Amino acid sequence: MGDLSGGMKCVKYTLFIFNLLFWLMGAAMLGLGIFLLVDSNTAGSVLSLTGVPTGELYAGGIVLTVAGSITIVVGFFGCCGAIRESQCMLVTFAVFLFCLVAMEIAAGVYYVVAKDRVNDLIENGLNSLANKNYTEYSSAERALIDTLQTELECCGMNSTNDWDPKPSSCDCDISLANCVTPGYWTRACTPQVIDFIARNIYIIGGVGIAFGVVMIIGMVFACCLCNAVKKSRNEIA
Repeated sequence: MGDLSGGMKCVKYTLFIFNLLFWLMGAAMLGLGIFLLVDSNTAGSVLSLTGVPTGELYAGGIVLTVAGSITIVVGFFGCCGAIRESQCMLVTFAVFLFCLVAMEIAAGVYYVVAKDRVNDLIENGLNSLANKNYTEYSSAERALIDTLQTELECCGMNSTNDWDPKPSSCDCDISLANCVTPGYWTRACTPQVIDFIARNIYIIGGVGIAFGVVMIIGMVFACCLCNAVKKSRNEIA
């Protein structure tokens, strides 16, 4: 290893810490993906509320497993490349990050183009909950429905008449807006979920942009460190 300047040493260890966190995030994604594939009964009881088929559940587990594995590999190359000052590993790391940024941009473009289709899938999944009465769901499923109705101040999926009798999570104070006698929310939940996603999509997009900026900074750091290592070794030679 060459003798790097003080500024490049700072970049070196910053890049190492960044990739260590990146590696840990990949490990978490990999663990969640394996959980979805192995413990499908528990995950299935949760996701059944949104009408997610078993095939899509396994597909999600596979996607998380693959994404987590890729993230772990990228983090490995970044950590080792930074701490060992390996030009080959640093270049590989930068290429990986470039591909991830390109994939993120592609995913964002897809959502913009297919936004209506995504919303329709969410709406259809929520509407499917009206096929059964509240009491026919398991205790875990009822708990999730109760949370949805309490947090979004709604009752039923398609209509407030979906449940008969209405669960206590439909109860509200008649002094509040959207609450009528004898004390039930007057709004169905499906429109509220769609509206919630629409209101928070900019936050989700902002997080995605921030993550992309961080990856671009990582690419710049890797390229700068790689160049500094090359110059240092040429001076020694």
